[in-house]
Amino acid sequence: MRKYIFESTAIFVGILLSFSVDRYNDERIEKENITQSVLTLVNEIESNIEYCEEHLKQLQNMVIVNKLITSDYNYLRKDSLINLHQKYPYGHSYDINGNILYWNEESNYNNIYQWMITWWNTFSPEEIYFKSLINSGKLVLINNTKVRKEIESVYTTRKERNFVNLKLLKQNSDKIFMWIDNKRNNQLDITSREFIFTNLIDLELKNLLNDRNYFLTLRVMSISKYIESLNNLKSVINLEYN
Repeated sequence: MRKYIFESTAIFVGILLSFSVDRYNDERIEKENITQSVLTLVNEIESNIEYCEEHLKQLQNMVIVNKLITSDYNYLRKDSLINLHQKYPYGHSYDINGNILYWNEESNYNNIYQWMITWWNTFSPEEIYFKSLINSGKLVLINNTKVRKEIESVYTTRKERNFVNLKLLKQNSDKIFMWIDNKRNNQLDITSREFIFTNLIDLELKNLLNDRNYFLTLRVMSISKYIESLNNLKSVINLEYN
């Protein structure tokens, strides 16, 4: 009887130990997976830092160009605009490999009045790994509160500030587009944008371009702060997980 009780107890304890070991292994694997996901996020952060730094240079060039224009509206002549963009480029697209291509070719400058004065610079940082953390539920499982809150803040609140200022600049660009269209539609014949910008400048356009200086400055400020946030997040993760 005692032997039976001992054997039963041993089996029961063995089962409990087995469950404990399995649970420990599962928790260890989950912790390792979360840690690896956070470290993988650093790659995305580094990519976004590089993207934002290039984005900042474009915005700074836009500030320089627009301030020159508002200081002397003769800069709105086509040859002057081309010279400015050659020196301070910002209009661009991307090739099939994601490499940036600045619009410094003659074919781009043929339509310069359709983009250069109203360029607002789309903001699209990567967030694939962040969304993966959200969708997998791993973000809420990060035990390090400092890291979790910093990730949430950088990818939500601080990023959103850039979109707020981008929206303001785009609204200004849309108003300039509307000004152009109204001027062209009020002519007696088909009229080029070049003619409008070089011959029909009025107070409304001057006000819009001066407002553009302000909105561009806001964008420079918000992207600069965002770069600081990304660098800080990278440092926090490296400090806590390495």
